[in-house]
Amino acid sequence: MNRMKKRIAGMLQTRKKLDQRGFTLLELLVVVAILAAVAGTAAIALKDTDARASAAAHVAMMDELNKGIQTYRVLQRNELPDRLDSLMAADGTLGGAATATSLEILGFDVGEDAADIGDGAVPGVLTPEIQEQLVAGGITTLRYVNTGATLPGYTGVGSCANTSTGLRALVNSRTNDVVAGNVFLSPAANGCGYDVPLNSGDTPPDLAVLFWAGGTERLTGQIDPAGAGSDYNADTNFAYLLTGIGPASTLFDTNRIGGMTTVPVYRHVKPDEYNRFIAVWNVGTYDSGAIVVRDQVELVTIIDGALDTKEEELGEWDGTRSTI
Repeated sequence: MNRMKKRIAGMLQTRKKLDQRGFTLLELLVVVAILAAVAGTAAIALKDTDARASAAAHVAMMDELNKGIQTYRVLQRNELPDRLDSLMAADGTLGGAATATSLEILGFDVGEDAADIGDGAVPGVLTPEIQEQLVAGGITTLRYVNTGATLPGYTGVGSCANTSTGLRALVNSRTNDVVAGNVFLSPAANGCGYDVPLNSGDTPPDLAVLFWAGGTERLTGQIDPAGAGSDYNADTNFAYLLTGIGPASTLFDTNRIGGMTTVPVYRHVKPDEYNRFIAVWNVGTYDSGAIVVRDQVELVTIIDGALDTKEEELGEWDGTRSTI
């Protein structure tokens, strides 16, 4: 009996020592390595999920803007939203708007040709005839960035100049309240924008604007009238004007019937790039390089701030296209 008690006591003592032994260094390293691998995989998955969720939200915003503009037009008795962003920078005068340049913060240079900027946008001329058409549709004013403006009350970085040391530095500076999506607001509202009235005077000047150069098929799935693969400005092809849909637009004037309450934001751009969506307007057809205006301007679709179409944004959502 005593011998049995001693054996049991010895077994309990041995078990107690084993329980107190803990993990070896090797075991801890193995566990840490496994946890690190799992955490890394989870982080990559979550990052991809976040990007795809943003893409899904962008698609919804495109639809919301499309329906919002159509609803606004009906409720405003066939008048389109006014004070749209021209996507251009000028010297603060009407004459300057005629020789405006594209905004550097948009992420492309207007001086390049269509092939260099991904067949997205090219500079063009808003002739008096097109201006008259837009005015008849309710678009009486476009917003330009005033490259000669400075923000009141700010020292140091405060210039609206459209250069790498001007507007981009202004947007990136922490000494003011300017953000890329609001650059078309006036200096009093922490922006650099000003109104340029369309079709003003007896002989309104041509105004510099941007036109879509990516083809009809990318926008609507339909082949260009001049045929697949034709130049964007080939005879009979449609002329598509591009305008930004920023907070200055009357589309977001809640005091108007049909006004939307929220300005959608496009988030797949750098912090110092324009982060609003862009409306594509059919203003006519090309004929020997000139634009023959149609009876009235028509909204074709909404594209994002990177000049991607809804279908391309859907590709980012379902993972068949990179969100970078």
